[in-house]
Amino acid sequence: MTPGRYSAEGIVSAALLALMMALILFQIASRLGFLAGQVWTEELIRWIWVWLAMLGVAEAERMQQHLRMEMLPALWTARLRRAVYAVIDAGTGVLALYMAWLGGKGVLRTWNDESVTLYMSDAVLYAALPVGAVLWALRLFLRVAGRRQPPLGEPA
Repeated sequence: MTPGRYSAEGIVSAALLALMMALILFQIASRLGFLAGQVWTEELIRWIWVWLAMLGVAEAERMQQHLRMEMLPALWTARLRRAVYAVIDAGTGVLALYMAWLGGKGVLRTWNDESVTLYMSDAVLYAALPVGAVLWALRLFLRVAGRRQPPLGEPA
């Protein structure tokens, strides 16, 4: 089974990218004197960029777009390749959940900190790590459980 065309991560990422592009154009217009400059746009763009990166990891995993070295596995049997990739995916999923746990601690630590210009908690920024890491782990574990297509180059 192949991944669907759209996912929540992809849709949210596309919307955030469009918003980020609009904010960058707004910044350019304000620097050229067409609009009044707003200092909050720079910080918001950075926050959007972080969220895009973290959601992008999960989307790249869903679409199997992460880099993978195939030189040595190409010499293995398909069964051994599937087994090794399953172990790697499971281990990476555990690592992603550990990153989510650490990110959750960061969210709690920054809960009462207010951003410089956005008038909201820094925890909103730091929440990108646990959310993205959990989504990434979910995609990995679904593939290990056989609910996703096998790694590229493998027979279905």
